[in-house]
Amino acid sequence: MESFRQRLAEHGFVANEDHEYPVQCFLSARVDHLRCLNIEGTQGRRRTAFGHALGHTLGYEHILYHEYMPPPSPEPVRIIPDWNEEATGEPPIDPVDRVLGEACALSEGEPAVLILDRLHRAPFAEHLRLAEFIQHGLWHYGDVTLKAHHRNLLVFLISDEPLYHTLQQMSFRIWVDPEVDEPPEITPAALGLPPQAGPMLKALKEIFSDLGTAPTPLEYRRLIHDIHVNVNTLEDLRLSIFGWVEHVDRKHLMSALMRRTLERHMPVIEAYVSGTSHPTSAWPTGHDQGATP
Repeated sequence: MESFRQRLAEHGFVANEDHEYPVQCFLSARVDHLRCLNIEGTQGRRRTAFGHALGHTLGYEHILYHEYMPPPSPEPVRIIPDWNEEATGEPPIDPVDRVLGEACALSEGEPAVLILDRLHRAPFAEHLRLAEFIQHGLWHYGDVTLKAHHRNLLVFLISDEPLYHTLQQMSFRIWVDPEVDEPPEITPAALGLPPQAGPMLKALKEIFSDLGTAPTPLEYRRLIHDIHVNVNTLEDLRLSIFGWVEHVDRKHLMSALMRRTLERHMPVIEAYVSGTSHPTSAWPTGHDQGATP
């Protein structure tokens, strides 16, 4: 049976951590309001990717997304009255009212996920409206009141700043950034490599430790493929690391300090490559083997 982490990866969110336990807590909590998840982290759009992947992993067909935008600067408008012009109709619906309305309508008959991103950009009055919506399942705009089904709608909130207190009190928090302090154990067997790959993996782990990151098994596989097929120099290795490994600070990677680190470990990597052939077992059967430009 596939792990929860593998199922998230199938929908675009790759991580070393297994988020199954916090998601289980979120879904099993006894609440008398809409179920709300506060997705936290420091890696920008990684939180958004997690929200979308989680919705798909949980089997939700309807995933609605809204990103709050900073209010545009009003431009001066010169109005010339036209006494023959007919009265105008209703003003256009605000985007957030449109997506909340759609979420409410869908939840009446089918499960749905609503992702509200960049919430820190919204005026505080919007936070108050959302708190009322989460508490009572009612969304008001103009003369319209819409009701969401408590059992069918999940709400995911993403903000660069702490949530309004009342919103947080009704939310479960989950952290989706990689935990570099305790990276998972990466073994040759886990990557489909022979036992003699151990020293090479140890060298890579020390390089990543100095870079302050912990690659996923998929990132290790991609980098090691390059080491076998493409890497000939230290500069090649740098470019492959930057190309395949997320959360690498390019300035630090290209620094003189990291160059000394790479020079120290490069002989171990070269010794491994010179004594082995390309390990095809690291990739699933039928995986695209790439092409030469």
